[in-house]
Parts: sequence; C-alpha cells; structure tokens
Amino acid sequence: MANAQSKYQSISVNGRFLSQSITGVQRYAVELLNAIDRLLNSGQIEPIPVTVLVPRDAKAVPQWRSLRVQRVGRLTGQLWEQIDLAFHARETLLFTPCGGAPLFHPCQVITIHDAAIFRTPHAYTAVYGTYYRVLQRLLARKAQHVITVSEFSRKELVEFLHLPKDKVSTTWNSGEHVLGFGRDETILEGHNLQKGAYILGVGSRNVNKNLDGLIGAMSFLGDMEIILAIAGGANSRIFGDVNRTGGQIRELGFVSDGELRSLYENAACFVFPSFYEGFGIPPLEALTLGTPVVVSRAASLPEVFGDAAVYCDPRSPRDIAEKIRFVLQGNAPDREAAQLHASRFTWEYCARQTWDILSRSIDCQ
Repeated sequence: MANAQSKYQSISVNGRFLSQSITGVQRYAVELLNAIDRLLNSGQIEPIPVTVLVPRDAKAVPQWRSLRVQRVGRLTGQLWEQIDLAFHARETLLFTPCGGAPLFHPCQVITIHDAAIFRTPHAYTAVYGTYYRVLQRLLARKAQHVITVSEFSRKELVEFLHLPKDKVSTTWNSGEHVLGFGRDETILEGHNLQKGAYILGVGSRNVNKNLDGLIGAMSFLGDMEIILAIAGGANSRIFGDVNRTGGQIRELGFVSDGELRSLYENAACFVFPSFYEGFGIPPLEALTLGTPVVVSRAASLPEVFGDAAVYCDPRSPRDIAEKIRFVLQGNAPDREAAQLHASRFTWEYCARQTWDILSRSIDCQ
C-alpha cells in the first residue's frame, strides 16, 4: 500500500486499449476499470490516485467519477506506448491491463491474458508474434507482478516466461456486463435471423477460435435446417489470412453491444469451439443471459465452465455437430443452474483482487 516512504504515490493505467476495437481483452480492461471506479467512488477500497493515460486517437472514453483520464503524447500505437506513455507515467506505478507496455518504466504491473503467442505461434503473423514474444518475456521479468485470468493461463505463463509461481496471480473475468446492454433486435431483421433458428459463434479470425471447425460442423447438421451466424471481425495484420467458406452461414461482422445481446438471447445455442483460450468471456456472456453453450474441452474452458456447458472435441467437426445436436434436442444443462454458475464470476471480485495487487506493488524498490 502507498505510504510516506513510498517512491510512488499514484497509479497510471495504460489506456491504449481505448483506441482499439473491443474484443475480449479490451472488454476486460473496460469492465475492470469500471468496477475499480465504482469501488473507489463508494469508499470500499483504500483510495490511491489513478490516472488513465490515453493516446490522442482514443475513441469512446468512459466518464469515470474517481478515475482521471488524460490524453497525452503525439504518437500512436506501439510508439505511443514505448515513448509517450513511459514519459507521462514516470514516478507512478504503471498498470497495463492488456497488450504491451513500455520497456523502460521501472515500476509496473501487467496483465497477460494467456500464453497463446508461445503455445500457438502459428496463429499469428511472424512480425506480430516475434514482437510480442520478445516484449512479454522482457516485461514479465521487469514487472513487479503479473496478473492473468485463469489458473490454466497462470501455469502456462510460469512455464513459458520462466517466472516464480508467486509472481503470477489469477483474477477472474465476468460476463455480467452483458446484462447492462440495451437490446437491439434490428441485427436479426437485417440478417433474416429467426429466434431459435440459428447457432451463434463469436470471435476474431484467429485460427485458435476454430471458426473453420464450427463451419465444418454445419455439413453434419443439414437435416436440422439451422443457420450459423458468426459475429466478429478479422485483422489479417495480426492473425494472417483465414480462409472461411461454407453454406447456410451469415457473416455479421462487428456488432454493437446491443446487437450482441439480442443475438445471444435469440440463438438456439452458442458455440465456442476454441483450440486455445485464456478464459472465454463470450460463452460466459451467453450463459449469463440463459443461452445454452457448447465449448471445447480445451485450455481454460473446462476450468471456467464446469458443469454449466456441453463440451466438444475442437479437432472434430463431426463431434462439434453432435454436441450442437445434443443441445438442440433439449439436453443442455439446467438453465437456472448455468446462470447461477455464471453469476459467481463478477467484475467486483476481479477489481478487488487487482486493487490488492496494485496496492502492494506500488512500493517499488
């Protein structure tokens, strides 16, 4: 905790994520800071001044009550992070909730969501993968502490980054934020989707998301006259080009929060057949809204979802299809029990754990 002898008396947050499109890691950053702001505003945690530093190209910046926001620097992207952010965060503890961080800041806590760039390097372009493998190794060694989002990811990071076990802590993500999204059912009308007549998949085009496997599963479900709707965008600079073709598929692209809620609530089931996940926010969002979920029996997913989901083999489109059929025939886990399971994951709990780590780490030596 900060005290009169501490060199650092305040916290800066790397707000570069506010210049990026929302995926799972950006969602974590936004909702975590929202929860920290609520706890600070209500006096439930010890107050330490927090400034969220954002680049000039930051888009929709939240209006927090206790967290100060400051636009700094002239650069953007990784140069902003390494130069402008490092300068403006000097003499503070710097917290980076996702992405990279400046190498030459002496007092940092970083969140690394998973070890995918080490475990599955083929899922990334050579330039992106090489940059972040080098960066994360250096940052993890220099950081006061590393936060991650599941026990699976904690073990992976300890292994790949050669870190002491007590230097990496697990906090949990949540799906509860989806309850605050206003419904927007125009997405259904725009893509001719009927309630209960489509399967929903959500994810980036990273091959780890295994959308090709989900598409391949549709060839085994032709007799059910079910549509596959896929929401999410592509970034070939990061993930390379992913070839995806197939019939009875509706490409939705990026969707708004309100559209996403309506897609979840009206889907026959949600399918998440990932090969590798650090946590898995989208299926937890679906469970929160009472939508039955099929996830792969891989990486962190069994740890997170327990008995609340149906599991498939991500390497087998036939098995993915069989598990979808199983759910569509009314064999999903009990809806109320699944929602209760999802409700145990809260952003307040994540925020309290994170704040405890930040409070202890502010006494950098």
